[in-house]
Amino acid sequence: MTHSLRRAGAAIAALIAGLIVVFALSPAANAAAPPDAQSVVSFWKDKKDPLYLDSGSSLSSDQASKIRDALKDSKSDIYVAALPDGTLSASTAKPYVDSLGRATVQAKGGGRVTVAVLNGKTLFAASNFGQSGLTDQLAKRAVSANDDIVAGMEDFIERVNLASSGKTRAALDSGPVGGGGSTGLGVLAGIGAVVLVGGGGLFLYTKNKKKKQAIQDAKDLAAVKQTVEEDVTKLGEEITALDTDVQLAGQGGQHINEWQQALDSYEKAKTQLAAVQRAEQVRDVTQTLEDGRYALAVVKAKVNKQPVPERRAPCFFNPQHGPSVRDVRWAPPGGAVRDVPACAADAEAVERGFDPQMREVMVDGQRRPYYDAGPAYQPYAYGYYGGFGDIMTGMFIGTLMGSMLGGGGFGFGGYGAGYAEGYADAGGGGDFGGGGDFGGFGGGGDFGGGDFGGGDFGGGDW
Repeated sequence: MTHSLRRAGAAIAALIAGLIVVFALSPAANAAAPPDAQSVVSFWKDKKDPLYLDSGSSLSSDQASKIRDALKDSKSDIYVAALPDGTLSASTAKPYVDSLGRATVQAKGGGRVTVAVLNGKTLFAASNFGQSGLTDQLAKRAVSANDDIVAGMEDFIERVNLASSGKTRAALDSGPVGGGGSTGLGVLAGIGAVVLVGGGGLFLYTKNKKKKQAIQDAKDLAAVKQTVEEDVTKLGEEITALDTDVQLAGQGGQHINEWQQALDSYEKAKTQLAAVQRAEQVRDVTQTLEDGRYALAVVKAKVNKQPVPERRAPCFFNPQHGPSVRDVRWAPPGGAVRDVPACAADAEAVERGFDPQMREVMVDGQRRPYYDAGPAYQPYAYGYYGGFGDIMTGMFIGTLMGSMLGGGGFGFGGYGAGYAEGYADAGGGGDFGGGGDFGGFGGGGDFGGGDFGGGDFGGGDW
């Protein structure tokens, strides 16, 4: 009996010892609660210091100094809180970062803000600009591209700056974009020597390359402006040809509201074209021409006592033909079949097996369809077709312009959709609110973060 009691006592003692060890080794058990979000934000604001260091943080004084300097040199507002390892878990990290974000924007009175938390060597971050989850992607890229926490943080800061300025594609580059990465000082010194020796040649090469590119851009712009000028002239000629019919319709055509709209669009397009100095401005002119051509089509219908035409995209084959009447199945030479909007004459030609009347432009001394004329004609096409939803992607698939549209260099989806650079437009809603409004922090999007050491949250290791 005594032997049994002794064995039972030993087992209980071993169990208690084991539980003590488990609790002692468990980060969750010993993890301190994170500092109050408002206190952290007050530190950032009052101390004018973008790096909050909690007691127990694994950052050395040298690491903290370098990260602080990078934050102060940042072109965008980035604030970092360095906490002891294990302070946050995968489930508590996002709510905490969200609360930091809301309090920061409130303290600043708005504006673009990025907040990040170093949980030991694990990085969590979010911004109130760009598409939800973008900042998380930037953190992961920075982690995977660097094996040192300081270099990684410098890399992350530079990625945020790129994204904030609209250069999202560059921000999401897989290689290091900031900081020193894992490159040794000796290697850097060697690179520096090479740069000193070859710097003059590189400078001259870069300068010459930029000069050639500027000449080519000016040449392309002149060609596109000539094309648009032809379109403007064509609209003016059609307005003049219809003038007599409108006058005969009575009241000098004043009872036809679209007549004045067509006239206004023509004058506006001329003014816009005269002011064009950059390629992207061309889309404003062709959008105005699209408005004018539809108004003119309505005038023609009313003069001839016909039904008012539906507002459809311009004829794909030649936007000078005005609004399309229906879609037809068509394929460019060697390309895939797709549905494209066509005017009545071109639709009938295609359906009967003939070639449509294609809008051709001069490229390097040769006439080519406008959709196969290179990137200079992207704004030209966008102005005509960008206001009609997603039809552009299907229309241009398999053409030269189609390959550009699919590459992230062009954005669609209605008037004013604008250009997109890769992942997202930097002016979007962000992870914790839209346009600097703190009320929406944490409203949606993925949240994870890159891991600077432990890999606990699915990130990379430093």
